[in-house]
Amino acid sequence: MLQCFFQWAFCTTTTSIVSGAVAERIRSPTFVMYSLCMSSFIYPVVVAWTWGGGWLSEFLKVGFTDLAGSGVVHLTGGISGLVGAIIVRPRAGRFQGNAVSFEAHNLPLAVLGTLFLWVGWFGFNAGSVGAMRNGLEASLAAHIAMNTVLSGATGGLTVMLLRWIAVRKYDVGGLCNGILAGVVSITAGCSNITNLSAIGVAAVGGLLYQLAANLLQRLHIDDPVNAFPVHGVCGLWGCLAAVLCDWGGFDRFHGMNGWECFRVSSPDTTDRSCFGPEEKGLALLVWLIFMVCVILWAGGLSFILFQSAQLLGLLRVDHEADEKGIDAIEHAQNRAYNFSEQQGPNSWRVLWFQ
Repeated sequence: MLQCFFQWAFCTTTTSIVSGAVAERIRSPTFVMYSLCMSSFIYPVVVAWTWGGGWLSEFLKVGFTDLAGSGVVHLTGGISGLVGAIIVRPRAGRFQGNAVSFEAHNLPLAVLGTLFLWVGWFGFNAGSVGAMRNGLEASLAAHIAMNTVLSGATGGLTVMLLRWIAVRKYDVGGLCNGILAGVVSITAGCSNITNLSAIGVAAVGGLLYQLAANLLQRLHIDDPVNAFPVHGVCGLWGCLAAVLCDWGGFDRFHGMNGWECFRVSSPDTTDRSCFGPEEKGLALLVWLIFMVCVILWAGGLSFILFQSAQLLGLLRVDHEADEKGIDAIEHAQNRAYNFSEQQGPNSWRVLWFQ
């Protein structure tokens, strides 16, 4: 039962990534149906290939290295979200020069949500050890937790520094997404990467996030929370980094074995040497095959689902909901936030205590 709940959390995370990419434009019943398809068919197949013991789990004798889901969860959700964001089209006026009206409406809650996610990531990463039956397993979980701390901090500081260089102002929203970019980047290899390497992996993840976010802006792809740069791009990088930065170097390959290297399986039981450079190259090949499969499977099926809803007129909210907000049109409470009362220097109190 505990394992079922743990895997359920991964599944719902994948679906929630897509919700951020299509936020404020997709009809609620349509997204409910898409979520059903993602959680019951698209995502489970990816898991069956990898964590479920399927063909990628032992492919080319090395299998696919992803301890806690940089690829299985985040790349799957990120690619699907990108497809949805493209098909559902930008929010009205998003790229017509009125950028101020699309800024985050509540940074304190965004920061609080980021902290919740960062703390929850310890459950994702360290929890993926599965048990702490002895000192080795406990020390591996502790090492993973430290990597999770370092990667989040490094990713956040990297994006904040990049944006400060660009505009000479501190960007709290960039800091939040940078933290997430860092932890997504380390999620695949958190058990087989040193602390120093984790800092480097997260810094590169923060840079890739910023480049991808800028690219989406130039292409006029409206991803309100930058779900694809955070989860898709950094998830892809995380899987690659898990192989490239493996702490066995070029002489040994550890992958998902943590402290222990993968060993040669041979009829000659005396030959138990560690996997070397050749097997590490095979691990990179498996990662490339996985990437292509996820893009074709998750991206392709998401395209079919979103495009079908578009053709049937069931995907995009109408113009009134686009202008006033889905909460004002589709929900009984009328408004998620009542901005009419937020006046004066104590307006922040209304957000927290009304």
